[in-house]
Amino acid sequence: MLHKLLRKNISITQFAGYAVGAWVGMSVIFITFCFWMDVRPLFSSEQSILKKEFLVINKKIPVLAVFGKSKAVFTDEEINEIKQQPFVRSVESFVPSGFQVTGYTDPVGQIGAFQTEMFFEAVPDRLIDNPGPDWKWEEDKRLITIIIPRSYLNLYNFGFAGTQQLPQLSESVIQQITFHVVLQGNGLMEHFTGRIVGFSDDLNTILVPQSFMEWANRRFGAPAQTGNTSRLILEVSNPADPAIPAFFSTKPDYEINDNKGDQGKLSYFLTLIILIVFGFGFLVMLSSIGLMLLSINLLIYKNQEMLGNLALLGYKRNKLALPYCYLVWFINLLVGFSAFMLTSYIQSLYQVKLVALGLTDFSNSLFLTAIFAIVFVLLLSLLDTSWIRHKILSIKTPIKG
Repeated sequence: MLHKLLRKNISITQFAGYAVGAWVGMSVIFITFCFWMDVRPLFSSEQSILKKEFLVINKKIPVLAVFGKSKAVFTDEEINEIKQQPFVRSVESFVPSGFQVTGYTDPVGQIGAFQTEMFFEAVPDRLIDNPGPDWKWEEDKRLITIIIPRSYLNLYNFGFAGTQQLPQLSESVIQQITFHVVLQGNGLMEHFTGRIVGFSDDLNTILVPQSFMEWANRRFGAPAQTGNTSRLILEVSNPADPAIPAFFSTKPDYEINDNKGDQGKLSYFLTLIILIVFGFGFLVMLSSIGLMLLSINLLIYKNQEMLGNLALLGYKRNKLALPYCYLVWFINLLVGFSAFMLTSYIQSLYQVKLVALGLTDFSNSLFLTAIFAIVFVLLLSLLDTSWIRHKILSIKTPIKG
């Protein structure tokens, strides 16, 4: 009886308008959140060694380098000029090995007897994305952990192995194989064990931990060999900043890692678009919440005298707020559920396109979206409930005549 009495003057049109607006807002927010969770692996791939905010640059090889008259290295003045650019946060250089490196395998191993001259380079460990627990150097263990370009493994598998009657090796298998490494320099020659712990699509070099390179260059390296900076790593605030190509267009002898830049630009623009759509959904949601709060406010104002009299008769104000709270919770739960079901349907439509990009697991993203939707609806309903209770408590009790 109390519920029927308190629901007088309810405007179906106003609450229907709130429900439609909230449904549109929630649908946009949930779909955007789910889509971002689905495509995020494209930009956090384990194939990426460098973090996405970093670009690699080098100088083009001059013609005179053939005759030993010139080298493709950066001068201190050029490095300082790059550091002063507004889009650059920091500049780091590749540290080359100033000693001879030879790698070979045991004749009885999985790939037979194999020997090659090698080179090492190092970059600061903070630039490497998820290096793993094995990415370290401990002098007493004499184990050198290495990251190689993925193209090197492809050359072995699809070029060398087939012609030499050797087995092809997967990434997981080759990471279990150890080989011998011989370092020579400064009149010293020492033997170490090498093991590949990762692969890179970003860097066409053989990486070792910076701590190892510093130790090895002190022990085996020649200062004249280790002082030349041939490649730089730039930490940039935004890989899609138009100032980056504008600057390098004035430097025809500089080369930039285009793949890394393109990935950063794509990631940046996709993130920007998703944030814009997400923001649009929130704006629609906020306008709907405003309409709902206004409707509740008008409803309570129309029933103000009746609510005051009921409070005077001994009804607790929290109990008087319950019918309105139940109504709001019912609408929010219904709208949230329908918005999530629409999100699930939309995901099933774009899944086919994402599968073509190598994405196959979508269950986790939908589960996270469900968690997000539940939390969102609960917070929204608690906000509405708090507003209703505040308005009910603010009603003055009529003075007895």
